[in-house]
Amino acid sequence: MAHLSRRVTGGASDFGGRTYTERFAFRWDQIDFDHNVIFFGGKTKAEGSAEPVPLTGIARDVLLRWKKEQGGKSPFLFPSPVKPDQPITTVKTAWTTTLKNAGVAHFPIYHLRHVFCTRLSWVAPDTIVQRAMRHSSPETKRHYQLSMLEQVRQNLEKANEKVYGKGEVLRFYDGQPAAGTEEEMTASK
Repeated sequence: MAHLSRRVTGGASDFGGRTYTERFAFRWDQIDFDHNVIFFGGKTKAEGSAEPVPLTGIARDVLLRWKKEQGGKSPFLFPSPVKPDQPITTVKTAWTTTLKNAGVAHFPIYHLRHVFCTRLSWVAPDTIVQRAMRHSSPETKRHYQLSMLEQVRQNLEKANEKVYGKGEVLRFYDGQPAAGTEEEMTASK
């Protein structure tokens, strides 16, 4: 499970931003590899939660490899090591081991949902993020979206470059400059 965890949970988008506990009960018959779609069944949190989710190429490849390694021993993607006919119920030990083996400081697995929301927000409009996260309101994403300070800074830099060009200096004056003596503060990018 360790290599699968790094590939699949490391890219939470591969499961459409589902919570990790929802992933435990996934069965192989819920994945349509021909159409690259995952179907959700059973009890869901919200009405739209049962809608199918697209399966990314990387997730498809990893899951097909995982299915081959499992050799049809269980109907579940993540079977219990003790009872293969049942899904796992916790990943505390596996998650801790995976992070340790990857050399990553421990963090709660649920934080992957925040990462998923943030990364998708970089490239997709709010309606796509809302759908992928299964939120009833686009405002809910603000709870999950991590700080976007660096992305805001990068886009402000792009805007400044577009307006002012490269290397130009902006000059700020404290009042009107006196004839012959400019009291100015210079700021550059």
